[in-house]
Amino acid sequence: MLSGAAVAAVLIAVSLLVLDPHSVGWAQDLSRPVRQVLAWVTRFGKSDWLLIPSGVLCVALLLADWRRTGRRTAAAWVEVGELAGFFFFSVALAGITTNLVKWSVGRSRPVLFDSDGVLTLSPLSFDYAHVSFPSGHATTVAAATVAVALIFRGRWVVLGAVGACAAVIALSRVGVRAHFPSDVVAGLFVGSAFTFLYAHALGRHGVGFQVQADGRLMPKTVAIRRMLRGGGFGGMVAGLAPAWFGGRSAERRDAAPVEKP
Repeated sequence: MLSGAAVAAVLIAVSLLVLDPHSVGWAQDLSRPVRQVLAWVTRFGKSDWLLIPSGVLCVALLLADWRRTGRRTAAAWVEVGELAGFFFFSVALAGITTNLVKWSVGRSRPVLFDSDGVLTLSPLSFDYAHVSFPSGHATTVAAATVAVALIFRGRWVVLGAVGACAAVIALSRVGVRAHFPSDVVAGLFVGSAFTFLYAHALGRHGVGFQVQADGRLMPKTVAIRRMLRGGGFGGMVAGLAPAWFGGRSAERRDAAPVEKP
């Protein structure tokens, strides 16, 4: 992690000295259609569309009465809930961390480049024009990408698609003149580092992840995979109905003792 922080510090410094002074001119020279596309893309760097579904899922699973369903179904959804909670809190807490840094640093955004240049600081100003460093959107996409990478470990198609989308969203922040490149690099580091450390902290307590003997961090998905092999995703979803609305699942009915006449 220290080596990663050192690399991030070097990249931020290089971006500040080499890229930031030219990024505003580059963004201004973009054609109108390109700017419109980037303005649309950059919306996906907001956290609400990630936090609301994952948060609702967590609350829904917490409110379910798992005594009404089978043990295998309950165990699978507990694993889903732990991983959904990890995703939610990774994005939320990484974003809060970035906001605290933003307010403390108070760096002027590129829209003030003509008057403030690349490194004018107004700590604790709390207004939009002076909360450029780090990028909140970059933090969000980095936290979400690393969370997905840890949950879907080894699923390279999923990771490649998510990573490519995250890169485009991060780049869009420069294109719409909301951030300098160094802001984006810093945001990517905060989101990635926070999520990685958070996952390892959970793994040490066996929540959502497990730390293997060789130090590798693996997601806890044994019950999920067992359910998917047995009844598929449809079977998992069907097990939610009795937990929410009453009755007993087919799994629990099959396990119930037969009454003697």
